[in-house]
Amino acid sequence: MKMMIKLSSKKYLARIYLWFASLILLVTAILSSVVYYNVQEKVLESEYKNSQKLLAQTKYNMENLNSMVRNLILSTYNNNDVKSLMYLNDNETFDYMNMMNKLKSSVVWSNSFVHSVYIYNNNKHITYSTFGEFIHNDTEWERLLQLHGGSLPPLKPIIRDMNVSLDAQHVQKEKVLTYVMYELTDEQGRMDGAVIINIKLEWLFDNIKTINNFEAEQLSQMFILSDKRDFIEVSQESSEEGAKLEALLKEKYESSGETGNYFTVKLNGTKYLAAYIAVDNTGWVLFKTVPYDEAYVYLNKLRTSIIVITVIVLLVTLLVLLQVSRGIYKPVEQLVAQLRSSHSFGEQIGPSKDEFSFLQDVYRNSANQLGQFQLERTSNQQHRKNRFLSKWVLNSLSVSQDEFELFSKEYKLPFRQEQNFMICVLKFDDYKSLTEQKLEEKELFVFAVMNIALESLSKVCLAEAVDLRNDHVALILQADMPEDMLKESILLLIQECQIYLLQRYQMSITASLSVSVTDHTYLTTAYQQALYVSMYRFISGKMSLLTQDYITQLGQIPSMERVLELENQLLEQVRNANYRGATDKLADLLDEVKKLEYSDMMLSLLHTVNQFKYLVYDLNKSRQKPVKVNAILMSKELLEIETITEFQIKLMEVIYEVTSDTEAQSQQVSDETTKAFRIEQLISERYADMNLGAAELALIVGVSASKIGKLFKTYKHMSIPDYINRVRLEKAVEWMENSQLTIQEIIHKVGFENESYFYKVFKAKFGTTPREFIAKRAKERM
Repeated sequence: MKMMIKLSSKKYLARIYLWFASLILLVTAILSSVVYYNVQEKVLESEYKNSQKLLAQTKYNMENLNSMVRNLILSTYNNNDVKSLMYLNDNETFDYMNMMNKLKSSVVWSNSFVHSVYIYNNNKHITYSTFGEFIHNDTEWERLLQLHGGSLPPLKPIIRDMNVSLDAQHVQKEKVLTYVMYELTDEQGRMDGAVIINIKLEWLFDNIKTINNFEAEQLSQMFILSDKRDFIEVSQESSEEGAKLEALLKEKYESSGETGNYFTVKLNGTKYLAAYIAVDNTGWVLFKTVPYDEAYVYLNKLRTSIIVITVIVLLVTLLVLLQVSRGIYKPVEQLVAQLRSSHSFGEQIGPSKDEFSFLQDVYRNSANQLGQFQLERTSNQQHRKNRFLSKWVLNSLSVSQDEFELFSKEYKLPFRQEQNFMICVLKFDDYKSLTEQKLEEKELFVFAVMNIALESLSKVCLAEAVDLRNDHVALILQADMPEDMLKESILLLIQECQIYLLQRYQMSITASLSVSVTDHTYLTTAYQQALYVSMYRFISGKMSLLTQDYITQLGQIPSMERVLELENQLLEQVRNANYRGATDKLADLLDEVKKLEYSDMMLSLLHTVNQFKYLVYDLNKSRQKPVKVNAILMSKELLEIETITEFQIKLMEVIYEVTSDTEAQSQQVSDETTKAFRIEQLISERYADMNLGAAELALIVGVSASKIGKLFKTYKHMSIPDYINRVRLEKAVEWMENSQLTIQEIIHKVGFENESYFYKVFKAKFGTTPREFIAKRAKERM
């Protein structure tokens, strides 16, 4: 028991000992492995060289045979008497028997490897032969010729079967190597006349066997893979194991892509080392296999020796390490003893199990105290910094020159007086849902937005973020560059932040950018201008990038008489229970309202809501079952709506309730329309997501994947992919007109994954390529 307590109190000593022991073991194992691996490579190289010598000799013999046969067939083909026999027609006579006897004596009997010679006459469709009858009918030759359309590759060895029995009742076949030589073909592509020499394949195999028997290793085997990727049997006794080995060699060779010179295969637990070499002008491949264990028999002995030596070295090392570890551990032991004797640490930490956990507790306690102190200091400093920045943004006239310089130095603000300032307002979309979360989660999201935006914008300008404890945060920006270039860079980086926040936190933000101001005292003016621009999120939608230029591009302000006229037409369609007509008039009304200034826009929409109230009250007087007033008719609900699309959806619910015959039908139509508008809104917000599609939208909206396309097409008269492409193309045009980005960068930003597909849909919509479109717009501006 005392021994266990003593060991547990010196765990750090044991760890030092084990770490050193493990290190020594690892080094020894690595060195042993390197030695074994190098020896193995040398043995492999030696075995490979032996195999390559044998293969090279065999290859030389085969290529020499191929050369002799090619010379022989060419000399025979160029013989005038042979050519006369090749092109002999029915009207001519020729002593072909004497000619064939001459070939038999000069070619067949003079060359032991030649089996027979054929002279093919295409005019008579006759084959003259030195084997058997002078006019020989070789059915296997005729079948081969017919299979290849009447012509075979010239001067290339072809392995085929040949009938060698002269008895028709007992047909015997023999493998031969056939060479064909011809120059001309007829109109059907058949050989016009040819010389065919058949080589005894058995002569070649006997030669290979003779070379192979020179080896001391009788377990080695040789194989030939033909140009048709079939194995030629070198030995007549082809066993089942040999056939399996051939299949493995073929599979491994083809999978290796014909690179390298050797590989290993495993068959029935036996590993083989296979070397190979290609034979020129034939398409053949020679293989030589040697059992792996036979080639590396003494490597196993070497491995055993290495293991024994490693174990002995390790045991000696462990004894030496024990003394070394004690020497290293001694300072730690003294430090632990000194800390344990300290009264203050004893009271704060208490008894520990071992010296290592005790030192951990001492460090943790000290770090906690230091961290708490640092946290309080940083929190107070950050609070004071944020209070100053809030004062500067909200009331910049109250910040004097001296105060600005003092606080800039104290809080290390990067701004300089001689450069212009800009304000970027980041407004949280769906702010109501954000306020419903816990305070800690809300603050975490705000902190994430501020830090991500600062990290991104710091690439092009000086930036500081201000948490204004509202539905938005403000970014103070300053850079020494032209305003147009700075604005373009900022909008580009803000869009990247929007996409990142949406993908990482499922959070949507709308950004608005002010014009630049020349002095720090005008910062409040820039902030108010950016805040005013952000109000136009109501028109542009969530995740927008807004500037004063956007408001300017909205067009001429319409007359209120036109707005009131459309409002009356809308109410009339609702009174007549004309659902389709009401939806069209509502769309026309909202198109006109979008052109108003923001304050007039909201007043106009409030007026429309009030008129709907009176209309519903009036209709309920003559109905047996009253229509329920939708929540949108309450001014409080209207003020919480962030986009005009949401307003349209809510108001459509009222129209459906008023124009529907039954409450159930009203609810169904209202739900479908709400979902259709929701899909449209989601596409407008998330068009930059390359993975956006019907399946993802179906999950968000709560509609099955099989029905969402039909639902959207009913109300939008186009498919979801077509609408996504339309939104992306419209955004692409905006980038082309308002930035200097390349087409590839724009394609990535608007959500197209395939560049060729973007070019295709762009030209289909605009009738021109993106480059031509940009050039045309640039020319129009000039």
